[in-house]
Amino acid sequence: MTRFPSLDALRTFMLAATYLNVSRTAEELCLTQSAVSRQIKQLEAQLGVQLFHRTNRGLALTDSGQNYLLQIHKPLQQIQRATAELLPSASTLSLFVDGAFAHTWLVKRLPQFRAQYPDIELELKLGASMFTLTGSQLGNSSDVQIIFGSPPWPGFHAQPLLRMEEFPVCSPALLSGSVALKSPADLLNHTLIHEGDRSTWRRWLASANALAYESPRATTAHDSLTCLSMAIDGQGIAIGDPLTCADYLAAGLLVQPCEHQVVLAETFCLVVADNQRSNPSVQVFCQWLQGLFAPLG
Repeated sequence: MTRFPSLDALRTFMLAATYLNVSRTAEELCLTQSAVSRQIKQLEAQLGVQLFHRTNRGLALTDSGQNYLLQIHKPLQQIQRATAELLPSASTLSLFVDGAFAHTWLVKRLPQFRAQYPDIELELKLGASMFTLTGSQLGNSSDVQIIFGSPPWPGFHAQPLLRMEEFPVCSPALLSGSVALKSPADLLNHTLIHEGDRSTWRRWLASANALAYESPRATTAHDSLTCLSMAIDGQGIAIGDPLTCADYLAAGLLVQPCEHQVVLAETFCLVVADNQRSNPSVQVFCQWLQGLFAPLG
């Protein structure tokens, strides 16, 4: 039986064939350049043909790639139109989203969703940042929830979006300052920024074998966004993660003074009540969001 390529792979191919540039394709899809290149290579391997020539100036379609693009362009447009026709006109999709996830990552990517699905109106409600929920605390008043926790939860389908690690982050100025900041022990000569209680820092320090040291200075905030803002401002060292810190690290606003990371059991999860899984708008949003993350193997 023929195994067909995924729609995500075909969409990546079509955008790459349009822009002939991996960087622009990655920006449009909110993926990394390596993720785009990987999808293209996987599609080429599955089809058994080379679709692009790689040049110093970008991409160029091969004859096979040009022919494939002509063959799949109209069918994919038909799929998009058929999907849009199934969706209720101007349907409202309610989202309950962890505050840190929303402010640092999701909000700036929602225009892409609205451009693709203009008939779906989004209603965004924010929850406590990085607050781990239990099954009994989950509600079903929202169509889709993006929360921080550790599934499974009875009555809900939960899809972890990424593996989560914790690591220290600080401003570049603090890292290059006069007080050494190279080893886990060095961190304790600086102000540690805590979120709520001190359990997050204790966990990281214990994993780095630095728990025996005592930090004389500490600042406490009640949400992760404030902690990161204080770290960016050079007020100390906070604990970050690969999602909420991604754009700050890429922009050079934050740096990692130590390479040591702690893998967490909890992560950000895409959660849908069992009785909402057949909702077409829910399915469209979930497929779109999951397409922005690499599959967890």
